[in-house]
Amino acid sequence: MLRRADDRILIGLVRRGSAAAYERLFRKYWPVAWAAAHAVTFDRALADDVAQEAMERVLARLDRFDDARPLGPWVKQIAVNRAIDELRRDRRLVRVEEPREEGPLWQEDAPDLALAQAVAALEPEKRLVVVLHYWLDYAVREIADMLDLPIGTVTSRLTRARNELRSGLEEREEDEEDAA
Repeated sequence: MLRRADDRILIGLVRRGSAAAYERLFRKYWPVAWAAAHAVTFDRALADDVAQEAMERVLARLDRFDDARPLGPWVKQIAVNRAIDELRRDRRLVRVEEPREEGPLWQEDAPDLALAQAVAALEPEKRLVVVLHYWLDYAVREIADMLDLPIGTVTSRLTRARNELRSGLEEREEDEEDAA
């Protein structure tokens, strides 16, 4: 609750033109925006650009924000939407290289590296719904709305992706057991 009160104070100061409060909110929520952008794009440079734009939008629109609500989810939502828009615009929904063991996705509360590599290897459309649903905690209906897809399409992509992940991780586990 103290964090929300701190944010309300900072938001009020930003609304009155405080550059110091602006900078403080930017630094506080940059990691949230960047982690969401990176989770969607799997591209560090693109995540930097998307997070920068997302934070600029957040801070420029604070006059419309209901400061009785927490700021973090709003920041995350704007970053995710910007990342999706960027992927669509640049047609970057492509396969990605396997992720390296660094950055916010590889912290203690993040999926393990084998799972992250398996997710990265999914077809882009499946990878996106998996990341949005399991890593960023969006409901199927929210994902369908974000991606402008029928709920059934999102559900089937999640089901197919889970099956592929399960199969791939089981094969990997068997290969590791055979090698040992």
